[in-house]
Amino acid sequence: MRAAVAAAFSALAALGGCATAEVHEYRRIVMGAECRILVAADEASADRAAAAAFRRLAEVEEALSDWIPSSEVRRLPARAGERVTVGPDLAAALAASLAWSERTGGAFDATLGSLTAAWRDARRRGQPLGRAEASALLARCGWRQVRFDAATRTYAAAVDGLRLDFGAIGQGLGADAAMEAIRGTGVRSALVDLSGDILAGDPPPGRRAWTVAVDDGRGTVMFLRNQAVTTSGDREQHLDADGERLSHVLDPATGWPVATRVQVTAFAPSATEADALATALCVLGPERGRAVLATNPAWSATWSWPDGPSAAEPARGTAPPR
Repeated sequence: MRAAVAAAFSALAALGGCATAEVHEYRRIVMGAECRILVAADEASADRAAAAAFRRLAEVEEALSDWIPSSEVRRLPARAGERVTVGPDLAAALAASLAWSERTGGAFDATLGSLTAAWRDARRRGQPLGRAEASALLARCGWRQVRFDAATRTYAAAVDGLRLDFGAIGQGLGADAAMEAIRGTGVRSALVDLSGDILAGDPPPGRRAWTVAVDDGRGTVMFLRNQAVTTSGDREQHLDADGERLSHVLDPATGWPVATRVQVTAFAPSATEADALATALCVLGPERGRAVLATNPAWSATWSWPDGPSAAEPARGTAPPR
């Protein structure tokens, strides 16, 4: 669910003559997308850190992936009122998702699984859903229909057929979990890029930040230090129908894709926050989105409109400090 954002890994090979540790790169497919991890440490320490990160990512994937039939989220009951105890990763995803739904007035909603699956099929067919079908599926959704007790980690839905989809926050959760695992091995200087959800830890020795290039057609370069960035929009995943581009990002209020050509790049202290922000701000737009950003000075974002007269409009600051 990301526009193309790529870490400028090649630029890290030569670090301007500063004394640095070697940067090691690791790649693996995680959550259906490529995950790249950079670790600035000696080879043995970097290998241990990357192995710990990928083990942790496998656990998160098994809990949250909508694509794995055996995943914990796919095994949740579909019948209203049936209560189950969930594992810690799924519980953390539920708690975070419900908090973001509350925070954004429902612009972020992880209960749209029935709709997102139907719209994925529609994009494959090249034919949008009918309005009646979308409305019927929307009736099975709604974050207020979730009954979750964080203390006991118990979950139930208040409507039949409610299906969770953590596509708008799962990779952020995974990136945060991977970085936590890396730090658990004693390594602090690392960067995780999980399909465009980028989380930077301490920079390599001798550098003030990790250098990250944004594939936005404008040559944007960012400098990240203990910060996350995520870009969301319709650049890669969309459906063109009747002269309108329908984004993969859905408006939970209507069950219909966002039709405005918009891309949002969100900055936050954690990848989970940046991931959720980027999706919600696509739905909210700048005016309502700024109200969300104003609640936390550590968040910032930019909106850009590929078809509009302006390339980008900053929300709270244009880039993280160097």
